[in-house]
Amino acid sequence: MIYMSKTGASFEEFVKIVTILRRKCPWDREQTFESLKPYLVEELYEVLEAINEGDFDHLSEELGDMLLHIVMLAVFAKQDKKFDINKVIKTISDKMVRRHPHVFGKAKAKDKAEVWQRWEKIKKEERGTGDGPRKGMLESIPKSLPALSRADKVQKKAARVGFDWDDVAGAWEKVDEERAEIAELLGKKGSKKKLQEELGDLLFSVVNVARKLEIDPEDALQLANKKFIRRFGAIENDLTARRLTLPEMDTLWKKVKSTEKP
Repeated sequence: MIYMSKTGASFEEFVKIVTILRRKCPWDREQTFESLKPYLVEELYEVLEAINEGDFDHLSEELGDMLLHIVMLAVFAKQDKKFDINKVIKTISDKMVRRHPHVFGKAKAKDKAEVWQRWEKIKKEERGTGDGPRKGMLESIPKSLPALSRADKVQKKAARVGFDWDDVAGAWEKVDEERAEIAELLGKKGSKKKLQEELGDLLFSVVNVARKLEIDPEDALQLANKKFIRRFGAIENDLTARRLTLPEMDTLWKKVKSTEKP
């Protein structure tokens, strides 16, 4: 007799629940691959928020919501006779084994840099086995990623093959260079299109600095957003009660800033 593990039994039961919902629930019956896209994005950001806040009870719940969407999409695909959840699991399992020969095979990897180099080499070989033109290693990065995250991923992939600054100082010099180009355009009243291009270059350069410091730029900007919202909330009543001059607003801002713990 074959006994199923607790995890396997739980997963099988969950797939059955989602399949029944697809068949019997009016809302679930109307959903499509397209209609689930915004919900899937929302769940991803809720997972990230739970991680940022260190709320593991919330994280457990949100991972469940994300799993729901993964299984729902697989159920849709099975109905359309495209694939099922078993193919999803087998595909990712095979990929992980194939791309980790230093774990599941006889290859050796002395550090994470070597792991990444082998990973990219295997991915390149995989891309070459399919039909149609080969995609470059950067072209495979999803265009729908948030811009900061996509810039970070683009730079990390390029760095894996040696296209990178030697240290953070080189990346920081590029920030100064891009900032100077914007200052020059502002002085000459350059076109909006050119300013947009140069501002993009500046943001890309700042992401490079964050990457070299091993700081996630998306997280850094979210922290800045959170800090600004908190400080603005502290002076909001004063701002709306009367019209303040810029120096007065700056004084209020500095007062709130000085009361915060470092």
